[in-house]
Amino acid sequence: MAETVTLGVFAAMLVAGTAMGVPLAAVLAGGLVLFLVYGVRRGDSLSELARAGAASMRSVSSMLVLFMIAGALAAAWRASGTIAAIVSWSSVLIQPSAAVLAAFLLCCLMSLLMGTAFGTAATMGVICMAVSHAMGANALVTGGAVLAGCYFGDRCSPVSSSAVLVSQLTGTKLYDNVRRMLRTGLVPFLVACAAYLAMGMQTKGGSSAAGVAAALAEKFSLSWLVILPAALVVALSLARVNVLVAMAVSLGVACVVCVGVQGVSPADLPQLLVFGYHAADPAVAPLIDGGGVVSMSNVTLVVGVSSTYAGIFKRTGLLDGAVGLVTGFSRRSTPFIGVLATSVVSCMVACNQTLAIMLTDQLCRRTEGTGSALALDLENSVVIVSPLVPWSISNVAVLSSVGAPALSIVAATFCYLLPLWTLAISVWQRRRPEFPDSKPAQLLGLTPADDVRRMPAAA
Repeated sequence: MAETVTLGVFAAMLVAGTAMGVPLAAVLAGGLVLFLVYGVRRGDSLSELARAGAASMRSVSSMLVLFMIAGALAAAWRASGTIAAIVSWSSVLIQPSAAVLAAFLLCCLMSLLMGTAFGTAATMGVICMAVSHAMGANALVTGGAVLAGCYFGDRCSPVSSSAVLVSQLTGTKLYDNVRRMLRTGLVPFLVACAAYLAMGMQTKGGSSAAGVAAALAEKFSLSWLVILPAALVVALSLARVNVLVAMAVSLGVACVVCVGVQGVSPADLPQLLVFGYHAADPAVAPLIDGGGVVSMSNVTLVVGVSSTYAGIFKRTGLLDGAVGLVTGFSRRSTPFIGVLATSVVSCMVACNQTLAIMLTDQLCRRTEGTGSALALDLENSVVIVSPLVPWSISNVAVLSSVGAPALSIVAATFCYLLPLWTLAISVWQRRRPEFPDSKPAQLLGLTPADDVRRMPAAA
């Protein structure tokens, strides 16, 4: 009973805080106090809970470093002329009506290469938002396309930390999971492409894009050298270089370009990297301004606070009683419905993708008959649902990096279509037990082992 009340109060705090515009970091700090009080009342000492929280916070230290590098990189790419050059050249190569679709596809490709939504947002996502702004595309729609594209590869890239985590938790082979994910995601991907093309048709574009390109050409020196920072990220990602290393190398080269090509004073670089780039020309400022370590401070704080939850949950056993409820619900409906429902709650409570994956796995281990089936369920639910929670770091970090409005979440089409498509398949499979044996099911990446009813009952 105490567990249910505690989680209910926290959920109410998140919803009310979001509706009232309370800073997410403040709401999460209140949640931390709530969970500490729960732990103390059940018999744990405050020092034990603090150590548990600190241990789980250390597990995301590399992510905090990534945020700082991403903020500095976004500023350096702006000041070096990298974004200006890509925007200027894209205005000639890309039709305004295809800008939204191009943003989605480019972010899908980059996230497949990098395996991280945050790294994709800080690089390709920033570029796509700038290009779409120049072409007059709707910022909300483009932001949704970028968000969806970032998590397309975050879900199914062989170098994605979430894909690796799921394979480890379920005891499955990573590349087998990737192949199945690509198959089950094909139909939602094609429908999302059609939707983004239709949305982009509303873009007027035309002369405004040409005018912005001309203004950028006057402000920056757009030689081929300014493309090096972006080209390096792509090249190093193809070479499977660690994302932190790739972004750090790109940052260093961008700083050299700032000084050597754009004439930025070396003494001004530290301030630029910390506080972001600000153009003096009002004609290009709305397009090019932004970035800086400070711009990611709120995201860093949110991750730091929410990351303590995992250790406290494990220490207090706050979620242990929910396992039986999840298993029973799954048997009355379908395994995927149980996993999907659990993932929504986990994402709302955890506020970050990694913790949500771990919580959902713990709660749903008895819902599927094989680890392979559970792995596919997790990838088609919690991994892709996490960015749809407004207060989740999976959402806030990406949209903050690219400067997209918070309501862009409604246009993250692929993130909605994939769980719904998998839900439809699970319902059809329940009604047609022979479906997993069919050719269409195999094309979708399903196997007979995905039917929990064919598995021997657990002892």
